[in-house]
Amino acid sequence: MIIVDFDTTDIILFSVLVCSLIIQLIYYWFYLAKPYRYQRSIEKGKTVPASSQPPVSVIICAKNEARNLENYLPVFLEQNYPVYEVIVVNDASADDTDEILNRFSFNYKHLYHTYIPVGSKNLSRKKLGLTLGIKAAKYDTLLFTEADCHPTGPDWISRMARHFTDKRTIVLGFSTLKKQPSKYILYDYFFSNLQMMSLALKNHPYMGNGRNLAYNKNWFQQQKGFSNSSFLEAGEDDLFINEIARKDNLSVELSPESVIEVVMEESRTWKDLKISRLITQQFFKKRFSVRFWRMEKLSRILFFLSFILTVLWVIPDWILLGLAVFLFLTRFFTQLYVINRTAGMLKLPKFYFTLFLFDLIQPFVDEYFYLYKIFRGQKDYNWKYEKR
Repeated sequence: MIIVDFDTTDIILFSVLVCSLIIQLIYYWFYLAKPYRYQRSIEKGKTVPASSQPPVSVIICAKNEARNLENYLPVFLEQNYPVYEVIVVNDASADDTDEILNRFSFNYKHLYHTYIPVGSKNLSRKKLGLTLGIKAAKYDTLLFTEADCHPTGPDWISRMARHFTDKRTIVLGFSTLKKQPSKYILYDYFFSNLQMMSLALKNHPYMGNGRNLAYNKNWFQQQKGFSNSSFLEAGEDDLFINEIARKDNLSVELSPESVIEVVMEESRTWKDLKISRLITQQFFKKRFSVRFWRMEKLSRILFFLSFILTVLWVIPDWILLGLAVFLFLTRFFTQLYVINRTAGMLKLPKFYFTLFLFDLIQPFVDEYFYLYKIFRGQKDYNWKYEKR
């Protein structure tokens, strides 16, 4: 009979390790695994989404995106959907954007384009562009994306628009990075989308991603556009959805056909996105999400720290060391299952040996951006007009 003799330090270390593990398992099984379970229930017929086909206005803002428009605009224009239009707002582009839009307009009669005048001054050119696009839209169902991305196929509009009913007038879609500066950025972007979808499915919607987002025009009119965040350069998607989303007016779309693929060639684009999200988060009306995911990061750090201290303390007691390693592997294989099952469901790249490293450094990378926001990002991303 094997008797494990715990001293006081052993008990403290293992208690912290077990408690942080339990918290992590709750996050993964009850929240982060929710998108996978939700989509599986749809595939099995246990959950049946609405099947409406309202006329849709797809709105895209573009600034110097001639190459992306040349490559990806046809995917938007050749969707399997009965009635829709595509509106591209040209933000004073200096490249061939205008020529490309004119050429596509000749072949695709449901493509319309407008522009932001060169001399227009606005804190956020993006919000101004979206406002012009929304005002030009013929239809009440608005579907938003950007010029640096594209759907994975011709059924994107039908998948996103099918959720619209008299009550459900906001739809969140998933996006991924088709091209990225590093694998870590791919993971971080994926995990951020997974967090957004998880809480939305748990009836705590808190943000949206402007590369794959839909809502009814009435919301824009009721909120008087982006007036509530007019002092911010960002916030046209996450902060706006935070203001209008409730558990009874929002749906989530997670089919592989609805995923938007983003071309992110520079790490600067990812950095700007991270900082702008942190800037807008402090103005969220629903602050639960910020505290909720911050607690996940803290419990993750505590888990790794207590594991390292436990291993260093119990060596060379192989029984206690084996127990600590078992707890570590329990979390790792849970994470591996949840992350890769969800990625596989969406037909996205999976993570294996890199998962541990990315998971370990992510809280510290996020803290770096948090500190950057405090000391510099606030000045860079709001309370000032763009100089153009």
